[in-house]
Amino acid sequence: MTDIGMSKKNDLHGRFRRDICNEIFAVDKNIRFVGIVNREGEVVEGGFRKGIEPLLDQSEEQDMYLQSLSNIGFFQSFSEKFGPVDYLLIRQKKITMITIPYKADILCISISSLSDIDRIRDETIKIVTN
Repeated sequence: MTDIGMSKKNDLHGRFRRDICNEIFAVDKNIRFVGIVNREGEVVEGGFRKGIEPLLDQSEEQDMYLQSLSNIGFFQSFSEKFGPVDYLLIRQKKITMITIPYKADILCISISSLSDIDRIRDETIKIVTN
């Protein structure tokens, strides 16, 4: 494939990931963060909702993403016995984090814990699996 062909393919892939992030943000106004995180713990698409201040500094955020990757990998190692990992959910007083395997990456979502987490999780999974 030519450089132009690869560029168009990467551009379409990026647009598709952006669309997914935007669709998830549209599910609920209490979603603080939606991001696709690669294996290095870098957010390759998405970010915080406009007007939302992160609760962690950049280094702490990256550590959290790396831990999320590690957690997904750990539980995926039991897939033969338990079945594939659909998602991991961590609920704390201020926020709830949902981590969903997404191709070779993970999808991380941070939500106010006062939200309807089950509805947001279910709608997000529908978006990601369609």
